[in-house]
Amino acid sequence: MNKEPLGLYIFRLIAVFGMLVFMWMLYWSSALLEQDMKEVDEKLEKLNLQVADLKNTILSNPNIERAQVQKQRTSTSEPLKQRPHIDVNLPNLLVEDPFYPVTLPKLLGNNFKPHGTIKSALIAKPENLHPFSQWADVMGWIGMCSVSVASQKFGYYETMSPEMAIKIEERENKKTELPEYWIHLRDDVFYEPLRNDYFSEDIKLNAHFFQKHQVTAHDFKLYYDAIMNPNVQEDSAVTLRSYLSDLEELRVVDDFTFVVRWKVEPFAEPSGKIVKRPKYIAKLLTGQLKPLASFVYKYFPDGTKIVENDSAEDVYRTNSIWAQNFSQHFAKNIIVSCGPWVFDGMSDRQIQFIRNPHFFNPFAALTEIQVSEFKQSTEGIWQDFQSNNLDSYVIQPDQLIEYDKFLKSDRYKQQLEKGEGIERLDYVSRRYVHIQWNQAKPFFKSKKVRQALTMSIDRKRIIKQNLDGMGLEINGPFFRYSKAYDDSIKPWPFDPHLARTFLGEEGWYDSDGDGIIDKEIDGKRVPFSFSLTYYVKNVAGKAICEYIAIALKEVGIDCQLNGIDIADLSAAFEDKSFEALFFIWGLGSPPEDPQQLWLSTLSKVKGSSNSIGFENAQADEIILKLKMEYDEKERIKLYHQFDKIIHDEAPYTFLFTPKTSLLYRQYIENVFIPADREDILPGADVQEPDSSIWAISRTDV
Repeated sequence: MNKEPLGLYIFRLIAVFGMLVFMWMLYWSSALLEQDMKEVDEKLEKLNLQVADLKNTILSNPNIERAQVQKQRTSTSEPLKQRPHIDVNLPNLLVEDPFYPVTLPKLLGNNFKPHGTIKSALIAKPENLHPFSQWADVMGWIGMCSVSVASQKFGYYETMSPEMAIKIEERENKKTELPEYWIHLRDDVFYEPLRNDYFSEDIKLNAHFFQKHQVTAHDFKLYYDAIMNPNVQEDSAVTLRSYLSDLEELRVVDDFTFVVRWKVEPFAEPSGKIVKRPKYIAKLLTGQLKPLASFVYKYFPDGTKIVENDSAEDVYRTNSIWAQNFSQHFAKNIIVSCGPWVFDGMSDRQIQFIRNPHFFNPFAALTEIQVSEFKQSTEGIWQDFQSNNLDSYVIQPDQLIEYDKFLKSDRYKQQLEKGEGIERLDYVSRRYVHIQWNQAKPFFKSKKVRQALTMSIDRKRIIKQNLDGMGLEINGPFFRYSKAYDDSIKPWPFDPHLARTFLGEEGWYDSDGDGIIDKEIDGKRVPFSFSLTYYVKNVAGKAICEYIAIALKEVGIDCQLNGIDIADLSAAFEDKSFEALFFIWGLGSPPEDPQQLWLSTLSKVKGSSNSIGFENAQADEIILKLKMEYDEKERIKLYHQFDKIIHDEAPYTFLFTPKTSLLYRQYIENVFIPADREDILPGADVQEPDSSIWAISRTDV
């Protein structure tokens, strides 16, 4: 066999090597090309976001001509025409609110520009900032940093104005012939990126979280799914679940359109005609739906999905693994923001928010920064307000004498000279202070005993001596000036003698002469001795509880005070483990819905607001009737019937509705009660000031 020439062999070797080099270069260049394409895609995405940011920045710039801002804010004709799923022949259930584009700019003046910091304070630091926190303050902060489908028309209850939705239509489903709501969303609202400094060093976040993400219909669906997932046990979710239990479907049509279908029930109209319709509250509850950030709460910190295959329609409504991770989510100590305010961090001392310059309504936030400081007591907050370290303070009744002295002090005179004087606004709060009697405990099963407990306590004395007159005696669970409140029902009188009679009729008397009444229960003589749990750092509440213990001793009842911190109080409430609880409920806006506190089916649900195990078939029937009744006069009749039942059952001792004394520095503007401003808000029925419109008049604050 002939040998191959050496030159040819070398040539072939070089050719093969060259081919390998060429193939490697080809692979390398394709990888580079792929990387370049990814970078191009990322740059395009960032460019789109920047364009949206620029659009929002232009809209939020206070120096833009007011007429242009008003036109952008109020005109919905163009976006309505551009949406493929909008039916222009159907009316919009949302009513435009002239307050923000017209009234508020006039109040602020032509040269107004958002500036300054408003500081407030609260007692204790919340345990977390979970989207369904049990803390009212946390839910308020989340509301500042988020959006709803619709907003309440400023100053008017039971109204809906555009917010995230530009239009809501009521349609008849062609297949079922039943009504449903079509919600058409804005396309210019984005979540702010997360920040590394929000988290501890052991949490390493994927780049996915450092980008802006658009708020879409999928986020509203996740909010609904999270609430309805039975494995999500956070307090607010449990409460909302009872309200949304009749929402049968939330269907996403596209990124900016979703459909809500509520359960309908037959209802007899006055004419006798039977019609099918959703509950009265359905439309308003639809407007209150919020987004839950999918780009955060569907993911682990490394950017992988908690539920790898989440294509099923109901996966987040049923999956227990996701629910467990959601309850302990890595982002539970931050607030993912897309609203007029942006979460700017929380420390052991305070939580801070900054104004969102990209938000579509430039008048939704009127200062640059908001700070809420965490204090150990109301006394600490009061001292800080006197030092002008806080801009507002709801003063406690027992501090009013000290307040009057402070106004006469040299220290205050110096503040007054600097334009830092104090203004005061008094109003009746939508709250009531009460004692909850846990009906799971043998002492409180009898309504006659509960009535006796109420008659043993002099509520007028509490209002006069502990509140310095800053309170109103009440007969039940509705706001004192609401149409639902029945004035014909008189509160139980202070009558210790009648209280002893009632207790005796129920078998409670002092059998051994030790001063404490007792009764045979399950074959054993038991003294009437229980613990009254209260929040230990509330000085005014502690003083009231001390009086209550003394008053009950007069009728032979041993009331042991149990002052605990906020975490233990929350646990006792959630587990329903307390015997009696000194508490305060904030009242929601009309239409009043007694379900949350009083529906029998919630009495055994852990974390529900029916914490005393109240069960009453008549009350349940009225709650259900209220849900279907659209006629205002009939609704008022039902409310009054319900009020009578609660008064008779005495599940709580209703102590008082507090009058609130709001103190604020004179450089804070727009502090007023909407119902008092007929000049700008004719017919308004909201009777509390709204801090969301507060602004600062001075430029050096």
